[in-house]
Amino acid sequence: MFDEIEFKNNIQSKYITEYGAEIGEVFCRIFERSLNNDILDDLFNEIEKFGFFDREKFDKKYLVETNIIESKNAMISAIIKESKYNEHFMTWEKGSEFLEKFLNQFDRIENVYQNAYWEKSTSNNSYKDELDMMGWSGISKYNYYDYGFVIISERKIGILWFGDDS
Repeated sequence: MFDEIEFKNNIQSKYITEYGAEIGEVFCRIFERSLNNDILDDLFNEIEKFGFFDREKFDKKYLVETNIIESKNAMISAIIKESKYNEHFMTWEKGSEFLEKFLNQFDRIENVYQNAYWEKSTSNNSYKDELDMMGWSGISKYNYYDYGFVIISERKIGILWFGDDS
């Protein structure tokens, strides 16, 4: 059984800077789709229950549709580092393990939406497939900036989101 809170806490517990400060917030939810509604309408109906997102900012125009193959490297990159400042908290392999645990909760994944733009990392300390976040549209209530992914499968919608106040 997948525990969203434990998953979130496991990732978040790694988010400690070199000088010992905890940064970042991870938000993770998976819920059943209503097959009668538009996918994003289901998402918007559910997010109001969470208290994490600002419904006024959470607009369809801020979500870019991609496929799971294109999105995996961005999702792993978001898990392993604080993406705005490119500070790594775990290895690519560990981030990949976390992502697979999350993605294994879905049946056939149809597409992924994200609110950030990612490019191939040019940092010296980056991994081969790592991406850097180049821009985002913040849509959470309490974070200075946030970025994340909405995973759509045949029967479920999942949210994996990251935010920070700095």
